[in-house]
Amino acid sequence: MNIRFLETVVWLAELRSFRVTADRMNITPAAISNRISAIEQELGIRLFERDTRDVHLTREGRSFVSGARDIIARYNRLVADVAPPETVEGTVRIGLVPSMALAILPGIMETLKQRFPRVRVSVTTDASQTILSKLEKRELDIILGFHGPALEKFRIVDLCTLGMFWIANSAFPSDEDAMTRADLMLNPIISYEVGTQAYKRMVEYLPTNSLGQGVVHYSNSLATTISMVAAGIGIAVLPPIVIQNELRLGTLKVLNVRHPFPATDYFAVYLDNPSSRLSPLIASIASNVSAEFCSLYDNALAVHR
Repeated sequence: MNIRFLETVVWLAELRSFRVTADRMNITPAAISNRISAIEQELGIRLFERDTRDVHLTREGRSFVSGARDIIARYNRLVADVAPPETVEGTVRIGLVPSMALAILPGIMETLKQRFPRVRVSVTTDASQTILSKLEKRELDIILGFHGPALEKFRIVDLCTLGMFWIANSAFPSDEDAMTRADLMLNPIISYEVGTQAYKRMVEYLPTNSLGQGVVHYSNSLATTISMVAAGIGIAVLPPIVIQNELRLGTLKVLNVRHPFPATDYFAVYLDNPSSRLSPLIASIASNVSAEFCSLYDNALAVHR
């Protein structure tokens, strides 16, 4: 019995398929079966019940997996404490919402380049729901964005809180009086994609049922939203830290609004991976980079959590 065998038990307990577990661990289904049989023979108990369609843990198996997870986690922490950074290697699949891709991904990549040169990265930038779904399916190793309601499933690391403000192009008429939420609805609004967390926050913020009455455009791309606002198509809620160049050049401006839009919290979210310690490493790096990034801005714009 060794760490690889323990990882095999944990993966099979989660994936409940010899074939899928074999694909995950890059070995054959026969090798998975041999490892499980060897452990069961050594322990003198059955860890799994098998039938033609499913694999599931026995009562003893559930107890064993709980202990195996703890041993693997301790082993990974031990290796992380003593192994030179330059020996850490592997590929980590990172999902990001667009604002995190603009704000902290460059710093993460620079840290990896300087301290962990053998770590490779596969980046996916998409809407929060999409990357969270991919994380749950283990198509991604870690996401930088928002967690779902099932908090017990995830490891969650606080990153930052970004201020959100109503933004318009430079030609938008300004008034000394602060705009009300009803005033905002007199203008075309560029909203986030229906169903996203940002869209739900928009619905909660604006007057009841107002999105169905005004002119509302929808965009699932941060870059497209910024372009639409710059073109004068409508106004939108954006974090100013992602449009610093446009604000400096004067192509976009922050509107004076009486009721501030709520700030947005961002997190690093991952599932325990028995075969890799890269996800917690990326989460730690993301937290450090976030702290450095937020220190460059006023607290109204960005705060490290």
